[in-house]
Amino acid sequence: MKVQRSVDGVRAVRLRMRRVRGLAVCLLLAVPVTAAGPLVAQASDAATTGIRDRNGHPFRTPAGSPLEPVHRLALLSATRDSLRDGIALADIGDRLGFWIRRDPGGKVEYAGAIHGGAFSRFDLEGPDQALIEVHYRIGVLFRARFGAVAARAELYHLSSHLGDEFLLDTGARPISTSREGLELMLQGSPASGLTVYGGPGVLLRATPDFEPLSLRAGAAWESPPGARARFHASVDYFGWAELGWEPAIAAELGAGLARGTRVGLLLGFGPSRAEQFFRQSERLIGLSVSHVR
Repeated sequence: MKVQRSVDGVRAVRLRMRRVRGLAVCLLLAVPVTAAGPLVAQASDAATTGIRDRNGHPFRTPAGSPLEPVHRLALLSATRDSLRDGIALADIGDRLGFWIRRDPGGKVEYAGAIHGGAFSRFDLEGPDQALIEVHYRIGVLFRARFGAVAARAELYHLSSHLGDEFLLDTGARPISTSREGLELMLQGSPASGLTVYGGPGVLLRATPDFEPLSLRAGAAWESPPGARARFHASVDYFGWAELGWEPAIAAELGAGLARGTRVGLLLGFGPSRAEQFFRQSERLIGLSVSHVR
């Protein structure tokens, strides 16, 4: 009888957890609609330019965020527990828009897309520059613009692996970080060249059972298109309940080389952007070249 009561108690707790997660998803889905409703109005060209990507679709990609699939090559110094290593980041990522619909009045836009990327980390200190870690993110995006406010909902999958040579050399044990989640963000352009964004996320499935809630926010600035020199600066914050909301900060400062391509200084503080080491804090500094199509 005691065993049966214990089993029934565990089932009841799991059922309550599922209901709590379902309620959290419903609340998160309601946030963008509630916040954006009063702001639906005819927006200025400057405001809508700041919240459209280069293909004219709503919600500009936060290219400075380590969570976004973009093309990137970076040579960095990584400091972790007073140990300093030279590493290289080689990221490949892109997105494909497959549908867009615009209101004839110009107030509302809807668009669908998929995006995905591979984020690799290499050891520059070793003789073979071996692969340390790689993780993958693929997602389905629903993007929209309501006047001067853009919104994005992403249903994503994420997984990671350690490099074979790194496993053999260090004897490290890989961990499971596989998970699926939903992230909702709003985006606006309060001033020319300035874009701000932010919103919550919730895990729908994870192995192991991670804490579900997260939060991302950031800002990006770039000089106007007519300027002789194109400069940019960005800062991105990510917090996750699983890590006690310890902030992961990524920042960039640099100049544009061509359409969608830029070079600059990359900084990182807080939990590692490498999924296999996400519980370890690190500091990154170095040069980065990135491209967003």
